[in-house]
Amino acid sequence: MRGQLYLIGTPIGNLSDLSPRARETLTHLDVLFCEDTRVTGKLLSFLGLSVPLRSLSDDHGEGRLQQAIEALNAGRRVGFASDAGMPGVSDPGRRLVRAAWQAGYKPTVVPGGSSVGTLLAACPFVDNRFRFVGFPPRKDGDRARFAALLAASEEPCFFFESPHRVHAVLDEICAAVEPERELILGREMTKLHEQLELFTAAGWPALRDSVPAIGEFTVAVAAAPEQEAPHDEVQLAAALNRLQEAGFTKRDAVKALAAVWEVSPNELKDLAY
Repeated sequence: MRGQLYLIGTPIGNLSDLSPRARETLTHLDVLFCEDTRVTGKLLSFLGLSVPLRSLSDDHGEGRLQQAIEALNAGRRVGFASDAGMPGVSDPGRRLVRAAWQAGYKPTVVPGGSSVGTLLAACPFVDNRFRFVGFPPRKDGDRARFAALLAASEEPCFFFESPHRVHAVLDEICAAVEPERELILGREMTKLHEQLELFTAAGWPALRDSVPAIGEFTVAVAAAPEQEAPHDEVQLAAALNRLQEAGFTKRDAVKALAAVWEVSPNELKDLAY
């Protein structure tokens, strides 16, 4: 008999958000791997459940992954839960999922909360597309490149950040984007001291002191404003010629086209015949 791997979404803050299906799945596990047994232990205690726990963090090597695969090979019901939210999103669950597929096991996903999905629901500047970019780099030079990436992105970008670096990261991003670019910040979402802020890059300095560097942060940055494609000389010359053929003088054609297409008149004078 082959075992089964269950990837279990846990609450991102409010423990009452755990789904009935997730609770039922936890009840019937033989072993539950998790990022931190202390964090997941509190959830199990809240539910009144007793499940054997095994830690599986990014610090653990391949040996701990092999233990999970061996449990599956022994026909066990094996679960994995992140500290909060869905497994596999910036946590070691992604390594376990790959190892399970490689060993021939198709995981069962038990959906749950997601800080990205929660912030997305409250975000006014996302339409159909967005990007999730994980955690910003820690080194200054890499972080500057990260800020430039977000500034140029054609899609809204969502990311996580720790309380220790969130102010510095937002300082850098807000300096890199247009003053009117919108951002949304979720701190401690679904928890008692939840904070949700929508602001512009120009408005961040005034807001900064009212955002405590405490708790878990998810942030989204609006997409770069659409840029009109620059008009090439062939297009400009053709438009000038059409205006002159319609009866405009050269001077009036240049003035009219410069006003409509926001091009300097001096750039157009030599193009008109």
